[in-house]
Amino acid sequence: MAGRFTPRPTRTTVRGGEVVVPAARRETVARVEAPLVRKWRPKWPVELGLVLGALRRGPGDPTFRALPDGSVWRASRTPAGPGTLRVCMYGGEVRGEAWGPGGEWLLTQLPELLGAADDPSAFVPRHRVVAHSWRRRPGLRLTRTGLVLESLIPSVLEQKVTTDEAYRAWRLLVRKFGEPAPGPAAGGRLWVMPAPRTWALIPSWEWHRAGVDNKRASTILRCVR
Repeated sequence: MAGRFTPRPTRTTVRGGEVVVPAARRETVARVEAPLVRKWRPKWPVELGLVLGALRRGPGDPTFRALPDGSVWRASRTPAGPGTLRVCMYGGEVRGEAWGPGGEWLLTQLPELLGAADDPSAFVPRHRVVAHSWRRRPGLRLTRTGLVLESLIPSVLEQKVTTDEAYRAWRLLVRKFGEPAPGPAAGGRLWVMPAPRTWALIPSWEWHRAGVDNKRASTILRCVR
């Protein structure tokens, strides 16, 4: 009789009996490389927001973040490769942390980024409003990034359109054709702008989707070639 009848279900078999449980997968935690660090004490009261704020292309700029803890994050494509820079102030001392192939280059440029190459003694405000504003902002210096394309390309995008249109184009193009910034990158929200060759290979319809007309797109193509 064996094998002719299906065994009657029991309490154990109805409730599932032996349940095949897959082996637990080992959780993998992405390791973030330790940053390169540079400390620098300027001879004037640096105001990060004033100096670096000019580099931000709108509140949604994917290459720039200012966080509530007072730090400023930037992602750049340097001559040495992509890099992420975090800058903060502690008691008059600047602390820079950098990640990625371009990290060392960014730290080398840190003083000039914060205005060390600017000489404000040549500036003589003649209007009382300008003079008053100058006295209120002693920490303002003109920044120098040493990176032409990261300022030139968004400047071209800003020609003959509204500010919002230009910021949108920059945001869309960087996120679509750029790459995630190295390191923790402000919680993974930073992007490095595309390489020159990548800009040159962007199809015409992608420029159109970003709201960039042919004249501005052609100008950018000439800049990167």
